[in-house]
Amino acid sequence: MILNFRITFLLVAILFIVSCKQKDNTSTLGLDVQPDNDLLNITFTDTSSIYIHTQRVDSVRTYNDGIKYLGSTYDPIFGRTDAAIYTNFSITNNLTNLSFGTDAVLDSAEMLIYCSGEFTGEFSTPLTYKVHLLNEAVTNTTSYYNTQKFAHSTNIVNTTTGTLATRSGSLCLVFKLDNNMAKYILETDANLTNNTAFQAANKGFYITSESSVLSGPNTGAIRKFDLDNILSGVNLYYHKSGSIFPKGEVFQFSFRGIDAARTNYIKHDYNSAIAPLKNQISGDSTVVGNNEVYLNSFGGTRARVYLPYLKNFSDSQTVSISRAQLILKIDPTTVDFLNYNYPSELALIGCGSSNNEELVWDQLEASDFVKYSGVYNSDSSAYIFNIARHMQKIVSNKITNYGFYLVNANPSKSVVVRRDNRKDRIVIGGKKNVMYKPVFRVTYVKFPHDK
Repeated sequence: MILNFRITFLLVAILFIVSCKQKDNTSTLGLDVQPDNDLLNITFTDTSSIYIHTQRVDSVRTYNDGIKYLGSTYDPIFGRTDAAIYTNFSITNNLTNLSFGTDAVLDSAEMLIYCSGEFTGEFSTPLTYKVHLLNEAVTNTTSYYNTQKFAHSTNIVNTTTGTLATRSGSLCLVFKLDNNMAKYILETDANLTNNTAFQAANKGFYITSESSVLSGPNTGAIRKFDLDNILSGVNLYYHKSGSIFPKGEVFQFSFRGIDAARTNYIKHDYNSAIAPLKNQISGDSTVVGNNEVYLNSFGGTRARVYLPYLKNFSDSQTVSISRAQLILKIDPTTVDFLNYNYPSELALIGCGSSNNEELVWDQLEASDFVKYSGVYNSDSSAYIFNIARHMQKIVSNKITNYGFYLVNANPSKSVVVRRDNRKDRIVIGGKKNVMYKPVFRVTYVKFPHDK
């Protein structure tokens, strides 16, 4: 027992001596061996100038997937926005030589569009929806923008005022369709030989709520719909006239499939927006970005960001950028969590020599992208971007500093170009905003003797 105690005591004593020597050696190396003028000069600053203002975006590409938006809303900040849908429809499952028979008798027809439940605006406001027949084809081999219009008939095949209805336990927007149009589809076998023939004769629909009367701010809503959902399509209800007990039949012409083509048409009316937003997008240089910056839904606006003095970091020395954080704070007074929420992330991308959009270097590699972020930080109520790699390229004269764009988009490099699916909007503090001023924090190392 005594021997074990002595051994333990000896081990503790040795560890104590070694620990003391390690601390002493570290201190000696830091103070005596390295000359004062050769110490690594780690510097931090958060006072760099930031210029930021809102720009209007003429149009963004609209993608041919099933998720589309429909409705009208009067945002108390951004004004009125109308979202319409152009879509074709096709014979479900690409059937060929379809025939309902000469004894088919139409009972009714309706269009269903499945609603995901997501929306922006005040959803209880009744909207007036109108359905027009297209005179011009929408194709899935063409890239369209959300300002693209297609020729349509002035004849309205349906007008409905109201909200949503339930079909098969799911919320759907339901339109009763004109019987003459439905009878033409049912009885014209020549158009049912295949989808090429069908879509040549039936080009599709223009669905809009633009004629809805909105009484003022905080009225109306734009809803998210899924045209690929199995419930979405045009249903013909009919029966066979020769049967003693006629049985009701139904056939669906769908919005999905390999022949599907769907686009959104978005109209932003900034005449009804607040004055500071209108002033910025009209180019008023006296107040541009001073207090607030505005990112609208569906690609309506973006922010121009310029960090003017980045080259000053390396004017007389070589520097290594370890962190470069741009912190953009939201104005919480402009957030309505129920009706007008903020995006879960934003993207900061580069501005090219021709004012074109480019990826920043920190978006390119997966390891850098984790630091780059762009995700809303609830602790700081801000969007935080780390663009250290991009800034290093600038201060090292590898690329030119043309500034950046802040866009309402997913920051991932593979999808950052997409803006047509962003229904939320955000207001960010401007360069002279006392409470929510943006901050650029840079941590870097100086190498004064490395020329």
